[in-house]
Amino acid sequence: MYRADDGQIHMFDLTLEDKFKLDPDNRWVKRAQLVPWELAEQKYIHMFRKNGRPAKSIRMALGALLIKEYMKCSDEEVVLLITENPYLQHFIGLKGFTTQAPFDASLMVWFRKRLSKKFMAEINDAMCKTEAKPEEVVESKDDDGDDTPHGGTMIVDATCCPADITYPTDTGLLAEGVQKTDELIDILHEPNIGKTARPRTYREKSRNVFAQFVKLRKPSQKAIRACKRRMLGYLRRNLRFVHTMMKNSGRLTEKQTEQLSVIQTLFEQQEQMYKEKTHSVENRIVSISQSHIRPVVRGKAGSSVEFGAKVSISILNGYVFVDELEYDVFHEGNWLEFAILNYFKRFGCYPDEILADQIYRDRYNRTLCKSLGIRLQGKPLGRPPKNKAHDYEREDSGRRNEVEGKIGTLKTRYGWGRIRAKLEDTSITAIHMSVFALNLNKRALALLCFAFDKYSECRFVRI
Repeated sequence: MYRADDGQIHMFDLTLEDKFKLDPDNRWVKRAQLVPWELAEQKYIHMFRKNGRPAKSIRMALGALLIKEYMKCSDEEVVLLITENPYLQHFIGLKGFTTQAPFDASLMVWFRKRLSKKFMAEINDAMCKTEAKPEEVVESKDDDGDDTPHGGTMIVDATCCPADITYPTDTGLLAEGVQKTDELIDILHEPNIGKTARPRTYREKSRNVFAQFVKLRKPSQKAIRACKRRMLGYLRRNLRFVHTMMKNSGRLTEKQTEQLSVIQTLFEQQEQMYKEKTHSVENRIVSISQSHIRPVVRGKAGSSVEFGAKVSISILNGYVFVDELEYDVFHEGNWLEFAILNYFKRFGCYPDEILADQIYRDRYNRTLCKSLGIRLQGKPLGRPPKNKAHDYEREDSGRRNEVEGKIGTLKTRYGWGRIRAKLEDTSITAIHMSVFALNLNKRALALLCFAFDKYSECRFVRI
């Protein structure tokens, strides 16, 4: 009898150290060379005490979050990918290949918590300011007659990074509040089961009322107000029971107490809007689980209102810098002065010109830019000239399209289109991490193009 060889290589008989070497041209090896790990380590080490358990290195924390941004996967999948891929293990700073997971997936949440907004902004500036620095800086006089350095073109704009929540409606929020307060009543009543009767609530009735309402394809205003009135009654009753049970030695965890406070605020806001027949209130809650989210009116064609963080960014030579990031709504025109100061801190000079939308070009910003010797491009105030030789407004609008392209790339490729982090601080870190990943990828591509040009030049000389 003849047995054919199956041709299978027994991989467990080989050692990776003997048979495998990292390719220096690999994308992860190139990216690892461009991240300022030493500066990040200096800023990261001050977050910890001198005694206690040793923490994971900043290279492991920052590297794992960057892998998540590039690979677009869950925290658990990031750990699996790192365990299987030696290039990813090199990227996070491991000395040799190992089949053991370097950390638990739950630590990814703590990585995002530790890397604050200020930390990420400083690391991003340190990585990009050399490449993004204006090529030519000249001395020019401002309104006071002082010589100030100017150079480069700064493009500014603002956008919203929507959170991963369902579209909020008043009836839906009230129905969720009724459901969660019913669960809190169950928790508070659990120690007294068999001793006292549970408070009577309308759990099934409220669920049926809301189920009948959502079946309406186009509910009228009368039907909406009727549903809101009944939901407000159910929620008022449940909140009264919860507060009474807590006074009678009831105990909730810190997270449950915070949730109760959010539901109480939601009830007060909805009751106020119902009585005043309005649809807006200060610091309106649009999500019980993510109470920090606020509605942002954008006036865009796809959605007039978005729910998430508002971000003001500036661009120089293709690199993106975050100037402001807030969940509370702000007017982006008021932050132009702050963006100019950040520009000066990064590059040691003022921009020679600024390309901005019409909302930035108010009288205060025009006066500010004129006093600093900065040209704020766009249509000037006053009556247009009769003989318009050149359409500068259209040309400046075309040059400003770069920032629209960067925002589109961040939303479609780097996760700005749907922020999946749940906490406020982790969401802010995720937004900054997307910008960092975009700039890191641009630097890596620029390095690759430079190496290719050098190779082509040398090859041409030899020929």
